[in-house]
Amino acid sequence: MLECGQNSWRGVLGRIGSCTLVFCLGLPLASIGQGLEELSLGTFNIRYDNPLDTLEWHERRNEVATAVRYFDVIGIQEALPNQVADLQERMPEHDSFGEGRNADGTGEACPIFWNRDRFDFLQGDVRWLSLDPTQPGSRGWDADLPRIATVVLLFDRKRQQTVRVINTHWSHVGSEARMNAAALIAGWSGWESDDSEDLVLVCGDLNAEEEQPEIQSLLELAELQDTYHTTKYRCRKSFGTFTTFLPENLANATR
Repeated sequence: MLECGQNSWRGVLGRIGSCTLVFCLGLPLASIGQGLEELSLGTFNIRYDNPLDTLEWHERRNEVATAVRYFDVIGIQEALPNQVADLQERMPEHDSFGEGRNADGTGEACPIFWNRDRFDFLQGDVRWLSLDPTQPGSRGWDADLPRIATVVLLFDRKRQQTVRVINTHWSHVGSEARMNAAALIAGWSGWESDDSEDLVLVCGDLNAEEEQPEIQSLLELAELQDTYHTTKYRCRKSFGTFTTFLPENLANATR
């Protein structure tokens, strides 16, 4: 599912073989199944731990963990090291992978969590959205900050299926950076093998609206579907996703 907040696309895209069947529920999240054991995926920009916020992280962390821990796979954005540790402590049934976007591995991360009772971890990688994705801390094009994508390969024991999950957070200022990020992620969504049962899921905060070219480019290049349009259930129809939206501004919010 892809949900738009205020100039911010936070969502889930998926591909199963050459087609996509991703059924959405709410957070944003997706529940995926095609005659197989259902798999649930949630994505959540948790807002970095800023002590100047009205509602500080230590006041939110329990509710955040409660909101996401029942998903099989979770993509988190804007997570500082202490926030990852707090979530891991509150979700002991999940393992996680990720690192910060700065050159030394600190800073905001896009970690991926998964239920260890269901998945085997095969491999993981953090890549920078830049001309040199393997260079830690590298900044791409017109982005004002380093931006990353976390890629993990899991084996789903229930579905007997390899699952590739890509979790990312795109630049909020650079359209060129977002367009190039789309091309990079499309390339990284390729198969590990020719097995048509492989499942590819892309989630994150894309900082763009649905109709913008960078979103359409990602969908087309990677042959992904916006699961907002294929969902079976929705918890909200026209509702902003940024928590500081004022009620009077929600009338025209789309996703």
